[in-house]
Amino acid sequence: MILEIIICLGVLFFIAVLFYKQANEQFTILQLESERFSELPTLYADHSPIVVRNVSVPPLGTEDALQKRPHILNMAVAPNITLRTLLQDKNKLATFQFSKVTAEFLAAEAGLPVWVDKHLREHILPSPYTSWFYTTKVSLWPHHRGLFKTTAFQTLLLPTQGKATVSLLLESQEAYLPAQWKGKAFQTLTTQDTPLLNQIQFVDVVLRKGHMLILPAHMIVNIQTSPDCESVWTSIIELHHPISRLASFASLG
Repeated sequence: MILEIIICLGVLFFIAVLFYKQANEQFTILQLESERFSELPTLYADHSPIVVRNVSVPPLGTEDALQKRPHILNMAVAPNITLRTLLQDKNKLATFQFSKVTAEFLAAEAGLPVWVDKHLREHILPSPYTSWFYTTKVSLWPHHRGLFKTTAFQTLLLPTQGKATVSLLLESQEAYLPAQWKGKAFQTLTTQDTPLLNQIQFVDVVLRKGHMLILPAHMIVNIQTSPDCESVWTSIIELHHPISRLASFASLG
């Protein structure tokens, strides 16, 4: 009996992994108004990016809000560099690579995980009956986030300040990127470090406050502040199931 249970669990795990590994070789940008959140489960099956318009934005996760929290501004984000120092020097801020640990700390201190649980989570779940199956992880990124690959079941990008330009690449484009591409700003790549740069296919999506971008797993993403705008602050909400949690953990290696 125990052996049969183990075999059944193994088969279910294998099926779940195959399902999770599904990814589009091409995509279109889907659009949805926030009052039609109930249609998201159907759209998830397309494995395409989804722009949701007129989303409620939390009164949190902005530079002004954090300016009122001296202990956060004085925290070290690197040896001899505090968050306050970065925010005062926009040139340094534009090139600094935040760690995910720091971004998750900023989100927690800003109160964003609580806001997500209270105001957003129920709208993005595939089904209310499997709520227990999913967990969320929230991070807050000042100004930009360099290239990263989505590993969650769905990854949500929600600007809390400013306007973001989000560059989207399919997983197949990874072969054209430099060996150490993670964290690099996409717009700084050159033919010196990326010989086939002009072969990379990508799409730019401009996100304004009140717009949210939902991304499936296996997309390569870059977030930057749109030109001639105040620094964007982007909340990234990852909706995980156990398989995507495992994949996220493996990707850290």
